[in-house]
Amino acid sequence: MSLGSIADSDNLLLASTTVGARKTHFGSGKVTGAARVRCRASSITTSEMGLAPSGDPVIDQKQLQDFLDNIASDGLTGIIEAGHWFVYRKLNLHDGIRVCGQGMEKTIIEARAEDWRQDDYVMIHLNVGDTLHRHGVFLSDFCAIGADKRATDNGPLIRLEGMSDFLVERVRTEDASSYGIFVTGYGVGRFTNNIRSNFWNSTHRGVIRQCRALRGQVGIGCEGGAENVLIMGNHTDGQTLHGFRLASAYDTQIIANSAINTRNAYWIDRHEGIHILHNSANHVERGCVYGGFDKKKDERLSKGLWITGNQFKTSESAITDAYHGDSDKFTRVVKIKDNLLEGGHIRLLWSRQVDIQGNDGDGGNAIITSHKVSGFVGNNFMRLLNKSDGVIDLGNNVNLEE
Repeated sequence: MSLGSIADSDNLLLASTTVGARKTHFGSGKVTGAARVRCRASSITTSEMGLAPSGDPVIDQKQLQDFLDNIASDGLTGIIEAGHWFVYRKLNLHDGIRVCGQGMEKTIIEARAEDWRQDDYVMIHLNVGDTLHRHGVFLSDFCAIGADKRATDNGPLIRLEGMSDFLVERVRTEDASSYGIFVTGYGVGRFTNNIRSNFWNSTHRGVIRQCRALRGQVGIGCEGGAENVLIMGNHTDGQTLHGFRLASAYDTQIIANSAINTRNAYWIDRHEGIHILHNSANHVERGCVYGGFDKKKDERLSKGLWITGNQFKTSESAITDAYHGDSDKFTRVVKIKDNLLEGGHIRLLWSRQVDIQGNDGDGGNAIITSHKVSGFVGNNFMRLLNKSDGVIDLGNNVNLEE
């Protein structure tokens, strides 16, 4: 369900009750012998609570935090109305919170560099602390502008931790220090690679869709064993490292997104059951870069990666598993199919059980396999330039430009 449909229900609803033998005539739409009572409103706006942007970050900070605290405790959808709000420190979210603006171009929350008073640059945070969030988080239709214009990797702009059943849609982020939108299962309030953490894999069933991330280090990403996440129809532009990044994510789909003007469009690491489908990348160095769990350290393998139907315009490798290349960090069951490439090769070193078919290029592309790669390659409109010992050539790898 879109938050728009939730937020639009701010008119008071009418209901009817019956007492004893009193009846409601449903056919006529009339209530007989029963009192009409008003139901409680499902949403509330900032102006209804007497709040409005002041231009002062201290005042706006207090107004917005009070607003978030009140709607969480009352179980309402909070509508932050159009305007330019300023903050000087982190805004804290709560379990079950539902917040929407009136459009990513209209409701703007900004942390100016000259106002910021915290050591990190996290602006909006759902911090799990000692417990997990079970009641869903919904964020929609606003813009968050960060204070760090240099992308110093000192905190995501929006960070959500340890939750189930969340939705983030039509949210724009600008000038994040690290991620624009960051969803994690760590739930410990700080970065850690300890896969045995009590909160590992504590985030489930979420959607990030129709969002935009401009500048920063990474546009949109998941980490810490986040599971069953759909990242769909988003756009990233101008990141210094990655448009989209999955570092330890499971059963997650990245579908119909776009990434431009960054180093790596789609970066995947320590994963299982990831599908990269029908995305695009333009003016990037690499299209999709992936690595796997460390077999010895993590005691598990990455598997089930599909890279299908994408369009990548790259200056270096279009698709490669050369991230932190290591014979102990590999992915099993990799399908690379029906991609359209311009300016880059498919370059694999470590993947096992690959199925590379139906890919097309600009005439200068090639499929290059070496080291420990095993599987099938065939029926591509590009050359099989090199073949590792474990690869079976199915034939029909044709460069039509020749």
